[in-house]
Amino acid sequence: MLRNGMQFLEGLVDGRRVYYRGELVSDVTRHPILQVPARHSALLFDLHFDSDLQAHLVTTDDTGEPISTLYRSPTSTEDLLRRSRLIEATTHRSRGVFNIGKVIGSDALFALHIVTAALDRARGTDYRRRVFEYHRHVAHGDRAVSVAQTDVKGDRALRPHQQADPDLYVRIRARRSDGIVVRGAKAHITQAQVADELIVLPCRSLSPEDVDYAVAFAVPANAPGITMVTRPMIELEGARHPLEGPRVRHNTLTEALVVFDDVFVPWERVFLAGETEYASRLALTFALWHRFSAISYRAAQADLMAALAREVAEANGIADKSHIRRNLVELILLAEVQRMAAHLAAYRCHADPATGLVYPDSLCVNLGKLYSNTHYLSATQAFIDCAGGLAATAPSGDDWAHPDLRPVIEKYLTGRATVAGERRFRLFLLARELVGLLGGYENVTMVHAEGSIEASVIEILRGYDFSAGRRLVEELLED
Repeated sequence: MLRNGMQFLEGLVDGRRVYYRGELVSDVTRHPILQVPARHSALLFDLHFDSDLQAHLVTTDDTGEPISTLYRSPTSTEDLLRRSRLIEATTHRSRGVFNIGKVIGSDALFALHIVTAALDRARGTDYRRRVFEYHRHVAHGDRAVSVAQTDVKGDRALRPHQQADPDLYVRIRARRSDGIVVRGAKAHITQAQVADELIVLPCRSLSPEDVDYAVAFAVPANAPGITMVTRPMIELEGARHPLEGPRVRHNTLTEALVVFDDVFVPWERVFLAGETEYASRLALTFALWHRFSAISYRAAQADLMAALAREVAEANGIADKSHIRRNLVELILLAEVQRMAAHLAAYRCHADPATGLVYPDSLCVNLGKLYSNTHYLSATQAFIDCAGGLAATAPSGDDWAHPDLRPVIEKYLTGRATVAGERRFRLFLLARELVGLLGGYENVTMVHAEGSIEASVIEILRGYDFSAGRRLVEELLED
């Protein structure tokens, strides 16, 4: 059954344990701050019934039941292209903010299908059947799923079993006849506070001594023993006037430190339990899917930056200047390199014979991801150069609303004669939102989200085929 946004929000009132700035939140859908990311996720559910997107967002599975297209397992290049374009489209409709609620959960499910199929063949286990049943539960229940992968890690020079505190990576504390009991914490978990379910995955390779840390499972977000501590959402707290924060007031993401304090997980929801040699493969397979989603949504975000930079430059009367043109090309590059990488990754996809799924090409995905990692800050610099200093120093929306100040602001903040003063002022406020309210947050997430720069470097070196070039080198050496 496909749900609308209101039905999704009603499902979040379930006694989950969430903190914001030291206070326990009784209802995330009514909290003055957390209601914003909750409603952002709700929009994705409402888009099921949108006349423009419904045909793309809704499909059927093998039972004939309607499900979100995001939960459909890709089996062809066309499926991957459709998925990438859909992530772009929903990001555009969410005012340039990635709507992650079903994307990251399906990323994890696709990875789990591929890895557990290999594990079952090698070990005679029954994990993939569990993944299949859980996938059906999520798709038919139209659930929003967050993925908790990044452990808090403690001393990063040490392996999990070497840590002074054994809980610095999520671990199996006890095995019972009916399931497992887990303890530990995961950091940076996006939209966990406003998700229906959590999928927990390992984040690294593990040694045989790390057997208790080789664990993957799914739990409801309100499971007993789960506590979520929310980051301070300064981008929302700083948007005081209706003119300010036109995007962040309606569409933004949040993250949490998710603590598992002796959480019980029934065996049917356990997808890895001690098979250390498969932890790295699961972590990397999920990362591949998640980075494919990342370069898809980042293309849409860059579209917003490029268009806003051009609008502000036109309002300032400098859109035809050579340095502005170069800045706009920098922003266009950010958008189009992401888009090209996603599409080429789909065209170069690989088939997993055990599951019938296709997965995107790792080299293309990581090249696109690395480009955005290493060029986002320079793209932001290009954007600021187009916008000018008023992107930071413009008066506030409260000043604009003051009857004595508005005429003064209109007079002295005028620009090109063909652009209305109020429009130019609003452009500055939106620019300040992107480089100020959201800027610091994005400067970190665009470098680290979906994997670090080093992670992409490792995968690129691992995946690039040097053989043709080496043959040419040998030929030249022999001449």
